[in-house]
Amino acid sequence: MSESVIADDLHIKGEVTTSGDIELKGTVVGDVTCRTLLIAEDAKIEGTAKAEKVVVRGTVEGQINGIRVTLTSSAKVKGELICKALSVDEEAYFDGTSQRVEDPLGIESSIAKGSSAATASGTSAAPGSVSPSSTASESKSGKDGDDKSQSAGASSS
Repeated sequence: MSESVIADDLHIKGEVTTSGDIELKGTVVGDVTCRTLLIAEDAKIEGTAKAEKVVVRGTVEGQINGIRVTLTSSAKVKGELICKALSVDEEAYFDGTSQRVEDPLGIESSIAKGSSAATASGTSAAPGSVSPSSTASESKSGKDGDDKSQSAGASSS
């Protein structure tokens, strides 16, 4: 399989689909579907990201469907995570819901289907103690007074 790189100066509106891997350094407003998706620190997706493996270092506003999803310390995610395995670094920002399912690539939004998922709402959990359909975050007040949610470190498999 080949890897496609979406450069940092590239802004795409619409759907991006490949059977290979994508390294996103730019911006996509729309849906991205591939085998492995690496979202670089300065990259952004506004839409749905769907891949077997998703590593988020940048920003996602929307839904992530992945068998294995990793939110690194630089990740900023607002939306819904539907995955089989989830790893969240301590400094990652996550505001939304997560749901553990066996086949995350064959499922649409749980909100659209009316099923329940836990919401990140300022609760804190110890590393590794996140239940399969919950989130772990804690609020921290930044220098400018804005609340910033930070995960307390979570791993689910």
